[in-house]
Amino acid sequence: MSPLAEDFDDLYIYTIPTLPLHESTALSAPTARVSDSPAQHDADLDPDANNAAPFQWKNALRESFFFTGFMHGFRLATEAETRDALNGHWWRNYRQSIGELRGWDDGDAFMTSYVAHPFEGAIFGYIEQQNDPRYSRVMWGDGRKYWISRLRAMAFSAAMSTQWTLGPASEASIGNVQLRDSPGFVDLVGTPIFGTMVMIAEDVADRYLVAPLENRTANRPILAFSRMFLSPTRSFANLMAFKYPWHREGRLGISGENNKLRREMLRDYEDGAGPALFEYTPPKKRAGEATIYPLAASIELESSTHYETFLGGGSCIGGGGSGAVRIKPSWQLITEVSGCLVINMPHEQSGDSMLYQVGARWTPQASRRVSPFLQMTAGGRRITHELDDNAKRDALLKEWDDGAGRIHYPKRNDWSAEHQQNGLALSAGGGVDIALGRALAWRVGNLEYTHSWLGDVDQIRAANGLRVSSSLVLKIGTW
Repeated sequence: MSPLAEDFDDLYIYTIPTLPLHESTALSAPTARVSDSPAQHDADLDPDANNAAPFQWKNALRESFFFTGFMHGFRLATEAETRDALNGHWWRNYRQSIGELRGWDDGDAFMTSYVAHPFEGAIFGYIEQQNDPRYSRVMWGDGRKYWISRLRAMAFSAAMSTQWTLGPASEASIGNVQLRDSPGFVDLVGTPIFGTMVMIAEDVADRYLVAPLENRTANRPILAFSRMFLSPTRSFANLMAFKYPWHREGRLGISGENNKLRREMLRDYEDGAGPALFEYTPPKKRAGEATIYPLAASIELESSTHYETFLGGGSCIGGGGSGAVRIKPSWQLITEVSGCLVINMPHEQSGDSMLYQVGARWTPQASRRVSPFLQMTAGGRRITHELDDNAKRDALLKEWDDGAGRIHYPKRNDWSAEHQQNGLALSAGGGVDIALGRALAWRVGNLEYTHSWLGDVDQIRAANGLRVSSSLVLKIGTW
């Protein structure tokens, strides 16, 4: 074994040692002494000190708003309508944009709503992780610590993605998107939740594909490509911190002195003089640590899709998000916000529903793998019917002429008219959950009767309805 490799003997194994006072860390060696980062990185801190270090709010917010500015810059560079919307009264247009939020769909293409926005959520999540010293080095398989880190990342992503949609430096304030396009809230729900799923997928790929590859080669292009291609959102989050995209916290770099060290280690491994560069060791439980967790979740976060048929005629497809807090072994307090798009509307007409409620859920077998439930919620419903004049819209867009015409980009109220009603709403029903593990459950089905105290909104008769939904539930407190 070479002297250089002996100096970094601990780098051979990415272990999770048992520590007496602090939570374990993913790597016991100070790898940042030979970091790929353009600036000296904090990874040379003692692992115990990392666990005690506070969250780096200043860096996290700076990187998040840098990312937000990058997205706004892209919109301003590629969207003439966004540039044109900078005209007019800023506060009035911003306030009206927020007030237009309704329904589920926002008019974006599938790739935008269900690919690009989840990637945005994952980037915000990785920005949180890289500024969270206690969890910056977690890997898939780290058990409770991993899931806590993902919950923290999702909360941060939810806050920053909501700012992107509705905040003072948002699509609502810069471009007034809700005044021009369909103002659904699919992004408010999907960005943080689906973004967390993207993070989990990248973590699995990193653990089982990228890290083992590092036992086989020191080829810099191969390692850089694998780290970036299989973890694109983490790589982009690195760029927001002015690090190389292939940088990985607590992992040996791929260039310069790091590459020389990596080649020495691989040579020793191939000759049988040293262990593999990467050998994952699951975390060990500390003395006195509880090994049994409750099977009934203290908190549940849910992302759902649903279909509702109005008994007066018509139907609606959409989704929503909800949260539940357990107050007794068999009882939860719940809150829900959802929206849906009325389907099969006549030509040049559209309609949507927005439901916001709170209530209680009875779960007599919450600790079982299969858990039936009954629930009742009350709140409000808003129904909107929109009449569009597509010929007028096309004429206005032609007169606007991509910003070269005599008018500004037309708003929706320039070529459409809305009829809207708000009323009290009540929902009652039940369904069944199937636990997929300690952290996740599948709400297979939830059938509810809905009643709303509002009149007909033109031909939309939503006073009574039946709604069936299915959802993914994140359980907190069971791990």
